[in-house]
Amino acid sequence: MEKNGGQIKGILAFITTDKDRYLGGDPLSLLAKDQEEVVEFSEAIAEAFLADILELKSGDYLIIKK
Repeated sequence: MEKNGGQIKGILAFITTDKDRYLGGDPLSLLAKDQEEVVEFSEAIAEAFLADILELKSGDYLIIKK
């Protein structure tokens, strides 16, 4: 059983293709050129940090650590 009960410890990255939703700062925010690049960035970051990928209804992605 997980000690944290499945709660999110932190957001590692936010990835979007919409320059109006790209704010920069902490956590890491990336502006991708297209949806394919969003997926590529997400998979690479999640693999490197052993994290989970959460796709938002907007098409943006969050990389989260549980």
